[in-house]
Formats: sequence, C-alpha cells, structure tokens
Amino acid sequence: MQVSINEKPVPVNFSHIRNLEEALAELNDRFVPPGEQVFQIRVNGEFFSERYPRESRYVSLKEINTLEITTIPDTQMARVILAEAGVQAGVLCQAIAQSARLFRVASEEEANHYFAQVLEALRWLLLTGEHACRVLQVDLVKALPPNGEPESHYLKRMQDLLEEMGEIHEDLDYVLLADLMEYELLPMVREWQEVLENLARQ
Repeated sequence: MQVSINEKPVPVNFSHIRNLEEALAELNDRFVPPGEQVFQIRVNGEFFSERYPRESRYVSLKEINTLEITTIPDTQMARVILAEAGVQAGVLCQAIAQSARLFRVASEEEANHYFAQVLEALRWLLLTGEHACRVLQVDLVKALPPNGEPESHYLKRMQDLLEEMGEIHEDLDYVLLADLMEYELLPMVREWQEVLENLARQ
C-alpha cells in the first residue's frame, strides 16, 4: 500500500494493523506535523468521509492500494469548522421553531425526541465557538455583535435559560416551553450564529 501525507510518501509498515481506523490513528500520532490536523483522506483515489461513527474501523487494509492524507494548520481547521457551524446554526434555528411547533400541536413523544436533538446540537454549537476562540487565540468578546452584551453575560443568560427550560420540561408545561424556545432561545441562537460567522472571518 502506498501512503502519502501532503503528497509526500510516508515509509510506514502496517503489517500489524488491520483496518483503516488503526492506520489513520498511527499516521496521526507519528507523521502528522505538530499544530496540524487531518483535513482530507483519499482511499484508492476517492475521498473518504465517515457516513456513520467509526466507519473506518470496518475498512480492511487489504482493500486499500493507496492512502493519501492532506493536513492543514489547526487555525485553518478551526475556521473550516466554524464556517460549517455557522451553517448548522441556521439549520438549528429552523429546528427550534419546528420543535416549538411540535410541542404545541404534535404528540408528546415526537416533540420530546425533536427537543433532545435540538439540545444536543445547541451544546455542540456553544462548545465549537468556545474551542475555536482558544485555537485562534481570539477574545470571544470581539466576535460578539456590536453593542451586544458582554460575553460572560450572554453565556450566563444562555445557561440560565437552558436550566429554566429543563425545569419546565420536567413539569410537562409544553406550551410555556414552546414559548421560551420561540421567543427567547431562538433569538439567542441567531446571535450565536453571528458570533460563529464573525470568528470564521478572524
């Protein structure tokens, strides 16, 4: 098997390795330059991207003739992730509106399932923004909208709102929960979307 990183051949012995996941882990540990991350993977000339978690674990090395890896600096990767996160924030805004609607008109089971997905996506977006600030070494305050509230106030208000929504959800007051999602959470997520987009341009 021919292996290359950034178009440079890598002399590596994979005789002790069984699958693509293990091969990528070893290449990342031994050959990916410090301060860089794997950006693209080509297997037999075709771009490889996992369609489900740990798909690479089920790709046998016997099936691979060529493995090409492209890396980019951590800062560039952070901007790539932020750009995608900005798009996902827009999708999340639509999901929040839909979740609020479901709590008003749909079955409890369907609404709760959708609500759980919204919360998971929201946590990911918040963590992405904070992590990107550390990688890019920028102050989150500079990414907040002009004339907006201090970053610590924003995050505290978001935390308080999520806690309040959790308590209301436990009380099964779905009408009030829907109102909070539509009239308080949705504007805050739109503001966070602007933060992510500003960070991507840093």
